[in-house]
Amino acid sequence: MECYFREHMAERDLLFLDDLSLHLADFDPNASQTSQGEFLTSLLGTLNGPSSKIRNRLLRLTADSPDLLAIIKAGGNV
Repeated sequence: MECYFREHMAERDLLFLDDLSLHLADFDPNASQTSQGEFLTSLLGTLNGPSSKIRNRLLRLTADSPDLLAIIKAGGNV
């Protein structure tokens, strides 16, 4: 959604990509599957934590943009 509606999302403080890229900077695609799995498990815990900006923005999508992002999130069902 951010790629198509960046300005709309920026106005509502709903941007994700810049914050997400900071978390992905330490990912090593050449690491073992075990290490990659551990990284992803840790990333999920971080991004799904109660103080996560990304998690909280996701939770606000429908409330902060009921006429656009909520409809997209619902799969276009109106």
